Amino acid sequence: METPASESQCCSIKSKKNANLRCPNVASRGEFCAKHCNSRVVWSSTSKAGETNTNANAKANANAKAKAKPKPIPFTKRQKASAEIINKFWKVYGRLALRRRHGPTLFLPSLSHNDRDIYTFDTISTIPMAYHFSFIDEKLHAWTFDMRFLIQLLQYGKKLINPFSQEPISETTIHRLDAMSQNLRKHKLPIVYVHTDELTPEQIWNQKVLDVFLKLTSLGYGVNMLWFETMTISAHRTFYRKLYDLWNIHLGLSLQEKENIVPGHLAGRTPLFRWNPTILESQTHELRWWRKQNLGLMNAFLSRGQERSTQGCGALYILTALAQTHPKIAEVYPWLV
Repeated sequence: METPASESQCCSIKSKKNANLRCPNVASRGEFCAKHCNSRVVWSSTSKAGETNTNANAKANANAKAKAKPKPIPFTKRQKASAEIINKFWKVYGRLALRRRHGPTLFLPSLSHNDRDIYTFDTISTIPMAYHFSFIDEKLHAWTFDMRFLIQLLQYGKKLINPFSQEPISETTIHRLDAMSQNLRKHKLPIVYVHTDELTPEQIWNQKVLDVFLKLTSLGYGVNMLWFETMTISAHRTFYRKLYDLWNIHLGLSLQEKENIVPGHLAGRTPLFRWNPTILESQTHELRWWRKQNLGLMNAFLSRGQERSTQGCGALYILTALAQTHPKIAEVYPWLV
């Protein structure tokens, strides 16, 4: 009986380039022909058809993506002219506004008298843009800092000193530092060095204290914030009463004068003094509670006023109460005792 041709056909693929086709030669070496008896790559109608379909689908998808790729939108002359105006506006006014906020070396670090950040000792170009702070001193030298370092310095001294030249930093520069600090706080950016993605409760509290004492310094009344941090419960009670008596008795301010200095001082939701000191004497509160209440009170005196003169009055009242409470502050400001 004659063997069917299909049974005597080679079982190998035709070639690597034509893997979907079966070799048409006769199987003279068992199941394979003489050409494919060594390679022995078996042809399968099911898998090769699937492979063929897969390749076909891949090519179809590639073609579809190529066709779906958006073509560049042609701009009219008017649109191009508008884009050039916007770009020019940014270069002239946008960069100028950033330069006024961050300082003269923001876009020209080569102008800086120091080329290293004093905190990390890396080049000043590594300072994040949000924290870049530079100024020009009386000798017309430009200095560049990470503003978090300058704020950190406020914890330890009455005056802000340039650590490179050992010269006092002007009140105008400190006022700009205060404005920049408030802007960062507004955008929920930390004004202290952090080593994690989230601030710890201690760092959040430290930011609030720094913010208040930076405002005091910018208004010309520098105080070591560590003195506030070391106040006892008894000292906080005394400070609250002294400030209360100044505001309501000793200064003799009218209601309108009080409203000008601290707008909304009698508001139901945000009164300046929530409690009478006499009532607080009969209550027991932890140190944490007292620190929170007095810091909020200080912040109200410093920030509610719309004008710098009224904020200065609030700062003076705070300093007077502090000097009558803390011995070290009294040594620095004896004329307030």
